Parts: sequence; structure tokens; C-alpha cells
Amino acid sequence: MSRPATEDVSVDVLVDEVSDRVDADPESIRRRLDPVTDDGTVTAAAFESTVTDVSQILATAETRVDLATRAHEDATAAADDAPDLDVVEVRRRAFGARLDDLRAEVKALGDDLAAARADPESPMDVYRAAVDLHEVTTGAQDVVRVAHDLETELEAFEAWLSSANRRHDGLVDEVEAAEESAESLAETVDRLRAAEAPDPERRFDAGVQARVLDLVVADLRAEAEDLRAWAERDGVAFPDGVHARLDGLAAEVTASASALADGPEPDDRFAARLDALDAELGTVEPPVAWSRVDGAVAEARAALSTDERDGHRGSVAGTAE
Repeated sequence: MSRPATEDVSVDVLVDEVSDRVDADPESIRRRLDPVTDDGTVTAAAFESTVTDVSQILATAETRVDLATRAHEDATAAADDAPDLDVVEVRRRAFGARLDDLRAEVKALGDDLAAARADPESPMDVYRAAVDLHEVTTGAQDVVRVAHDLETELEAFEAWLSSANRRHDGLVDEVEAAEESAESLAETVDRLRAAEAPDPERRFDAGVQARVLDLVVADLRAEAEDLRAWAERDGVAFPDGVHARLDGLAAEVTASASALADGPEPDDRFAARLDALDAELGTVEPPVAWSRVDGAVAEARAALSTDERDGHRGSVAGTAE
């Protein structure tokens, strides 16, 4: 028989009552109830103390979002003085979207906290409230971390807006990183070509990397053009050799893609996933929405994993027959 939730009750009794109603092991239930437990007893006082602690953690998250908001306002004001270029607007929109997500998350966590602190009417209500308090805590801690990172990045963006050297150094760093990735891809392709029986999954991954690097090159070209125009407007020098390095990078990526295409035909599973990825990435143009690219790549890999599981189930079923 269920006990009134407002009555102090042994955690052992509460665990027994809850375990009959949820798909969770007793130890997991006990861990969730631990913050609202005092010396082996779930009490109203312990519950209220935990609510207070969680409220303070959420308040810290709200403060971090407020600080990120101020940094965003400062960066936006600085961006107003920059030329009307994609290289600026893309960054500004991305920061704004991330800040909007944080604000929405904080509001949702506040709603969850309000629901959790409502007077529980049953042992299940106590357990669900304890679970909600745990999730609000972890969610608020994530917000603190993400908001701090966003604030730091916004401050760096403001500095980037005000310094041609920072912008140019950042571009050169990105070109160097892309060159390293292209070199790594070329080495992988060489190993695949030298193998008697190339690993089809490694070939698939190399094909994905070649397609992504192709977009990286296009994106870097567009950024370089914008930064060159900005430098000319301000009468400052633009780094020598950037466009030549991008040409070399494009040639290396193309060579790797061609070498992969000259190899054995991929089986239907891999070919279908690469075709689907080509269809999705073929509509992407600079400035590249990298979240969309990341999503398309993740979907292609996840679909491949699903195909493998389905194939395994099919082979097992066939064996059973």
C-alpha cells in the first residue's frame, strides 16, 4: 500500500514501492532518492534542501547566460562597424542561434524545477521529482559550461572583428589544418590502394572525408575572398600565398577522390550511402552550414550501421530457417 508522500518514510520502503512501478533497478532508484534522503529516511526537509541547492545551481546557469548575452551585445555592436560580408554575418548568426538555444534551455529547466518542487502526492511523485531535480542539476551544469565557452568565443569574435592580423592568422591556421587533413586522407588512400583486400568501411570513411574536405576548400576560398576584400577596404596587406595553397589543397583532395573512384566498386550498402550523401552535400554552398554537413555525415554513418545490424539479423534468421 502506498504511503502519503508528505510523510517521512524509510528509503528502503520507498524503493520497494517505486521499484514495483518503474523499469529501474533498486540501486538506481536509491541513487536518485539519495539527495532527498537524510540518515536513511526520505524527508520533506531533505527534499526542500535539495530543491534549494538545485535552485542555486540553476541561478548560476542563468548568470552565465546573462554574461554570454552581454558579450553577444558587445560583439554585435562591433560587427555593426564591419563590412557587409558573409564571413561576418555567418559568425554573427551562429552566435545568435547558440545564445537563443541557451536561453530556451534555461527557461525549460526553470519550468522543470517548478514542476519538481510541487507538493508530491505519492511515492512515485517523490521519485519522479528526485529524477527531475537530478536532470535539472545536470542540465544547468551543462548550460554553465556551454555559456562560458560561448562567452569566451564571443570575446574572441569581437577581437577578430577589430584586428586584421587575427583574421588573417585565423585563416592561415584553418588552411594549415585542412592541409594536414588532406595529407592524412592521401596516406589513407595510398594504404587502401596497396592492400590486397581493402577494408570497405575504411574506403567509405575515406570517401566521406574527401567529400567533406571538398566543402572545406570551397568554404576557405569564400572566406579568403571576403577577408581579401576587407583588407583592401581597410588598406592592409593580405597574406601572400593563401590562394596558391588553396589551389594545391584542392588538387590534393581531388587526387585522393579520383584514386578512390578508380578502386574497386563499393558494394551496394556503401554505394547507396555515398550517393545519398552526395545528394545532400551537393546542395551545400559557401558559406557552409557545418551543422548541416555534420548531420548529413552522421546520418550516413548511422544508416550504414543500421544496414549492418539488419544484415546481421537477416543472416541469423536465414540460418535459423
